[in-house]
Amino acid sequence: MKFYCKAGGVETTQPWLRPTDEKIREWFNSIDTDIPLYLVGNTVEKHSPTWDVDVIVYNPQPPLDVLSKLFTECITRGFEHELLIDIIYTSEWYSESFKPFYKIRPDKEFYKEYLGGTYHTIFNADKVEQIAPQLWRYDFYEPSKNWYKGKNRGYNFTGIPLSEF
Repeated sequence: MKFYCKAGGVETTQPWLRPTDEKIREWFNSIDTDIPLYLVGNTVEKHSPTWDVDVIVYNPQPPLDVLSKLFTECITRGFEHELLIDIIYTSEWYSESFKPFYKIRPDKEFYKEYLGGTYHTIFNADKVEQIAPQLWRYDFYEPSKNWYKGKNRGYNFTGIPLSEF
């Protein structure tokens, strides 16, 4: 069985498992940071089973070099704990009504080969700009498909500090 994934500039040939609370805690305890991290998405909302762990870094925005190192560490340690970590910085917390905001992601795309298939997503927004060697800024002036998807699923846009998880 061939498996390959590249996320946030980090590559792996080891498939990940569905996240469990215990695995997420083990992963978080392996991260060396004082920057608050928030667990969001289906891991918290529980609308459907998920294969990834959505993590947000929120205000204040860390310096770009610090943010890049944090993203790389989180993704690398995630793969080591058989987890797919989807981590971003966001300028605004998700809310019931849309407000323009930006995200900083550790890559411009996600790529996976598995069971003979290829899954390749190129992230987009109203404006996309590479702001550092491994960081891209995504400006959203209007609601995106993902924003509508969350609302349609009934998300509460809840975030749990990982330090309290």
